Amino acid sequence: MSDSENLETNTTEDNAPAIDAAEHATERKRKARRQPFPQDDVPHEAASRSQPARLENAIKHVIRCAEICDDNRAKDIQILDLRPATPLIDFIVIATASTRRLGNAIAIEIDAEMKKLKEFKLGMEGTEEGSWILVDYGDFVVHLFTPEARSYYSLEEIWGDAPRIDWKNPTASASKPA
Repeated sequence: MSDSENLETNTTEDNAPAIDAAEHATERKRKARRQPFPQDDVPHEAASRSQPARLENAIKHVIRCAEICDDNRAKDIQILDLRPATPLIDFIVIATASTRRLGNAIAIEIDAEMKKLKEFKLGMEGTEEGSWILVDYGDFVVHLFTPEARSYYSLEEIWGDAPRIDWKNPTASASKPA
């Protein structure tokens, strides 16, 4: 059978592609699932934890990430507590690396240390470009910026109301409730 004959058997009289009943039903279901409204607001309390020690581990791990940044000459290291602001993530670590190469080295060292602590990343972005490297661990995210990218994106201003964690004195800030 030639290609033109095969094409003729799969089209209707008006040359429109034939759609079988199963494909049509699948398309109707897909359209019915689309929500015309934005997602409902989810209160922070709705994000429950099935493992109580997970929050303690997250705090320890973000402090360790900040220490690794400091050990590797990163500047202006901050930990923001996002628990009051969003149910999606608990903490972010923000640091400035003077060069892209230094940012990559810090990201690799953080990943190696977190693997030792049995905290596995969900993803790592930006290592190719290097101006903004993001390492996602689920409960917390590490952001490593070049100085130019840090001032351009200024995450501290976006999350301006988020409490800061004093990672150099963790007992003072870890005991504060969210």
